[in-house]
Amino acid sequence: MTATKTPENSTISKDWKPIYRRWWFWVIEVPFVIIFVGALLRIPALNERERTQEVVAQIHAQKLTLADVNGDNLPRPPDPAKVDATLEGIDANTNGIRDDVELAIFKKYPNSVKIRAAELQYAMELQFQFTKVFSTGTFIAAIQEGGRWFGCIFETEPGHYPDFSKALADQNKRVNDRLDEVKNLVLNTDARKSTYDSNYDKYMTSFTTLGGVDCDIDPATLAE
Repeated sequence: MTATKTPENSTISKDWKPIYRRWWFWVIEVPFVIIFVGALLRIPALNERERTQEVVAQIHAQKLTLADVNGDNLPRPPDPAKVDATLEGIDANTNGIRDDVELAIFKKYPNSVKIRAAELQYAMELQFQFTKVFSTGTFIAAIQEGGRWFGCIFETEPGHYPDFSKALADQNKRVNDRLDEVKNLVLNTDARKSTYDSNYDKYMTSFTTLGGVDCDIDPATLAE
C-alpha cells in the first residue's frame, strides 16, 4: 500500500509563497522596473535627436558647386511618368536639385550663370522640405539655408541706379518674381504644396539667421 502524503508530513510548508508574492521582492524590483521602462521610452527620443543632429549637419554642408552652375553634370530629361510620382521626384545626378527643376532653370536662363546659380541654390534648399525635414531642427536648418538664397538673389542684382527709388522697386519686383518662379517649379503639385505648408505649421518656431556669405558661389567670380 502506498502512503498518502498529508499536510503534516509534506516537505513544503503551508506558509511557503512564491517570491513574487513577497512584499520585499517588489520593494527591491519596482525601482529597477521603473528605470528599465523609462530607458525604453527614451530610446525613440534619443534616436530622433541624434538623427536630427546628423541631418541638420547634412543640410548645412550640402552646397551648390561650380559644376552644377556650369551644367557640367546636367541630368537627362526624366521620365515624365516619374517626375511627380513621389514627393522627392527624380534627382539622377544626386546634387540635391530635382532634375526637372534643374533643367527648367537652365532652359530659361541659358546665358545668365549668376541667375542660374541663385535659383539652383534656392531650388536645392526648397527640396530639403521633401528629402530632409522630419523635425523642428531639420525644418529650421532648411529655412536658414533658404534665407541665404534670398540674400544671394540681391547679390546678383545690379548695385547702382540713377533713380534709386524706382530702381529699388523694380529690383524688389524682380526678386519676388524669381522667388515665385522657383517655388512654382519646386512646389508644382498639390501634394508638394501641402507638405511644404504642413511642415511650416508643424515645425515652425523662432530661430536665428545664419551669418557669413549668402551665395554658395561668389557672384563676383561668375560671368553675367
